[in-house]
Amino acid sequence: KRMRCIYLIIITSIIACDSNEPRYPVDYFKKNNSTIISQVIVEQNKKIDDYIFKNKENSYLNSKKGFFYFYDIKNNLSNKKAHFGDKINFNYSVKDLNNKVIYDEEFIGNQSYVMGKQEIITGLREALQLLKNGEVGTFIFPSYKAYSIYGDSNKIPANTPIICTIKVKSINSTQN
Repeated sequence: KRMRCIYLIIITSIIACDSNEPRYPVDYFKKNNSTIISQVIVEQNKKIDDYIFKNKENSYLNSKKGFFYFYDIKNNLSNKKAHFGDKINFNYSVKDLNNKVIYDEEFIGNQSYVMGKQEIITGLREALQLLKNGEVGTFIFPSYKAYSIYGDSNKIPANTPIICTIKVKSINSTQN
């Protein structure tokens, strides 16, 4: 009887080990996280497209960097844009896609930014590269160009696209 048990264990072990296919660990967090991010981007793009469709009075341009914009005031007399190291003085306001003001210019106050040498949200930095002295532009930033998955820890929730109207007051060049 004991021998039978040993043979049964040996035969079961041989049958169970028949497959030599290796098993690799699955990173479920990474797989699920990238799926969630993709879904968020698709949802935001739809909301932004809907907003642009409803606001046909403005001719939005595609920045090719992932956001849309139009010029409220265009400066055709100058072609000077900010370059690395230039100091830009500007004001801006922030709204949501329902045109509800989140932060107005007075709350944010006058801003100063040295191009490429200070931290600023990606969308603002890229928008300031497009605007010339005296220009005003309205920009729709998806969350990955604004406050991303964290929000601003105050009034802007996570994964929220925003609309910024930016007024460039001056560009002081550091290049001769």
